[in-house]
Amino acid sequence: MDDLLNNPLIIYSGITILALLALNVFTLIKCRKGKAKQESLPAKDSIRNSLIELTNQKSNDYFDKQQSPKKKLSVPADVAKEVSDKKSFEVHSWFQRLKGGLRKTHHQIIQNLDEFFLSKDDKAARAEALELLFELLVQADVGVRTSELLVDRVKSRLGASDYSDSQVFKNVLREEIFKILSNTKDNPKGTLESPLQSLANKKIPHVVLMVGVNGVGKTTTTGKLAYKAHLRGQKVVIGAADTFRAAAVEQLAIWANRSHAEMIRLKEGSDPASVAFETIKRATDNSASICLIDTAGRLQNRQDLMQELAKIARVISKENPDAPHEVLLVLDATTGQNALQQARIFKEVIQITGLVLTKLDGTAKGGIAIAIAAELGVPIRYLGVGESVEDLEPFEAHDFVNALFDSDKS
Repeated sequence: MDDLLNNPLIIYSGITILALLALNVFTLIKCRKGKAKQESLPAKDSIRNSLIELTNQKSNDYFDKQQSPKKKLSVPADVAKEVSDKKSFEVHSWFQRLKGGLRKTHHQIIQNLDEFFLSKDDKAARAEALELLFELLVQADVGVRTSELLVDRVKSRLGASDYSDSQVFKNVLREEIFKILSNTKDNPKGTLESPLQSLANKKIPHVVLMVGVNGVGKTTTTGKLAYKAHLRGQKVVIGAADTFRAAAVEQLAIWANRSHAEMIRLKEGSDPASVAFETIKRATDNSASICLIDTAGRLQNRQDLMQELAKIARVISKENPDAPHEVLLVLDATTGQNALQQARIFKEVIQITGLVLTKLDGTAKGGIAIAIAAELGVPIRYLGVGESVEDLEPFEAHDFVNALFDSDKS
């Protein structure tokens, strides 16, 4: 009984009933006195509705308080991580990742120059700055020849007073490096296009032959290019022409599955040229946009393997006279000047149309990109600064130079 008396709902309902009864009694008395005609019906309805609305509101408040609080929706851990990774990727743009990859090279050249200018007076700076610049460039694997070229160009542009201003000195150096990177022999306008993003007015399939020595990341690069083409809606066929290394074929198969690409593979030890032939034939029959052929890694001093590469190119051209449309040489930036030597030897055997420079994130030898552009005149098509798909992007001279000089800025 006590619970009923203490129940707010019962109390509010009782009050409402009493109020309605009082209203009816009041109306009845008025009617008996002959004043019923003067009663305002809308007024009675308004009072009644107000009482009912008040009662309903109190009832709702009461039931709201009795309900248990709503639980927070939990997000599955894998979904939360995916969202977190996506936000992280948006924050860390390609330019930021490139800056991170070139940070060691930035320290080697730019930071050492800054420290030099802070520690020297004007006369000493003028006498020693160019000598120091040459040493720093060589240590960053720009190479002796290209380092001398850059020092001469900087010297010819600077006046005596400019050596006291480190910013003027660095700006001139920045401009000269940009000129070298953006004006290779094959790209006088400085436009280093990606072979997989410029297929307008080109016959399909667009055949890309991937070459390089062992361990440079060639198979991984092939897989990443296939995946990027798939994301652009292009149909891809991959040829596993590295028939001597089973692990390479299996690795490529994983990338082919990710890219929804068809992969052509023959039994282990098969003729790589046969794989290339079958790959192009299948790509042509299926109207594929991209045909990527991964070849076995080969040492530049093995003439038999280098000649095998030339054979693959000849077989490809028999199936498609215009192919291969691109021959991409993959180079490991951590090998420095050895990468430059590799490129020279590969150029003697097959026409290299572009370079992919990988592993920039693990070296202070990023200057090799400058040496390659200056001495070979072969466009750098892609840069790699990590293991993920997003860490391989088309090379842009402007981005490279800005990342090199501004590497410590976020």
